Amino acid sequence: MKRDTVNYTLVGAFVVAMGVAFVVLLVAVTGRSGPTDAYYVEYDNVAGLKFGTGVFYEGYRVGQIETIEPQHGAHGVRYKVTLSIASGWRIPRDSIASVEASGLISAVSIQIAQGHAEEMLEPGSFIEGRGQADIFAVLNQAAGDFRVLSQDGVMPLLKNLNERVSQVADELVRFRRDELSPFVHMLHERVDKDLISEAQELLTDLDDSAKSLKDMVGESNQGRVRDFLTHIDEVAVNLNGLVGRIESTRLQMSGVLGSLGELVTDNSNELHGSVVTAERSMAELELALKTINQHLGTIMNDVEGSARNMNEFARVVRDNPSRLIRSSSGEEPGQ
Repeated sequence: MKRDTVNYTLVGAFVVAMGVAFVVLLVAVTGRSGPTDAYYVEYDNVAGLKFGTGVFYEGYRVGQIETIEPQHGAHGVRYKVTLSIASGWRIPRDSIASVEASGLISAVSIQIAQGHAEEMLEPGSFIEGRGQADIFAVLNQAAGDFRVLSQDGVMPLLKNLNERVSQVADELVRFRRDELSPFVHMLHERVDKDLISEAQELLTDLDDSAKSLKDMVGESNQGRVRDFLTHIDEVAVNLNGLVGRIESTRLQMSGVLGSLGELVTDNSNELHGSVVTAERSMAELELALKTINQHLGTIMNDVEGSARNMNEFARVVRDNPSRLIRSSSGEEPGQ
């Protein structure tokens, strides 16, 4: 009987010990390991948040959610979340409490990002909150936007593109049938009929020219060509010498022109006197020409009368040459 009592006592003690350990473990897990301070944060959406949700400060667990209270306002419903954070924990005033999840299937938690302000929040203060981005809602919205884009943008674009491609294909077929094929046929005929014969004639002419050139520069004419090139070299040398002599002559002429310029400068007074004398001579010549012009009419009249007398005398002599003799002899007795 004593043995059964001992066994029951041991079992009871073990159960009590396990219960105490479970309570201690539960308290440690839920963050109630010591005194806490209350802080508040507001969210528009508290999906996934509940009592006991962990609160982490830069990844370190510092507390949990105590209560969630809806508050109705002019702009809709917002939720006031009470956070119990380890007492004495220093939180900068510009810190942000975000609702985040470490993975797609992980539980959400509140992550407090440490701020840079030197002033710390007092217990009972509000921490700036940032709501959770629901990835499934974002995906649903993106899927809806993609569907709208597909129906209103991509499908009409593909339809128009298909129509334009069909039009371009029809234009290419028409161009090939109506323009390209006749052009290729005409070009083929032109090449076969005209260009090939002309090319053959050109090749024949080139062949004849090549033969003529070969005959021209054959062995019999190579010596002459060599002599000609030698003479060309001599002519080039002589021409170079001639150019040098021409340059020397140009330099001498430059000296002569310089000397002539100096001579003209030195004899400018004598040249001026000669010019004045020449001008006077020209004036006297002009006066003589005017005098001759004035008496030219009388002289011309005398000359004209003498010419008429000479013409009359010549006519009489030509008509009766013997008259000249008789007249001479007849005058003598009468005198």
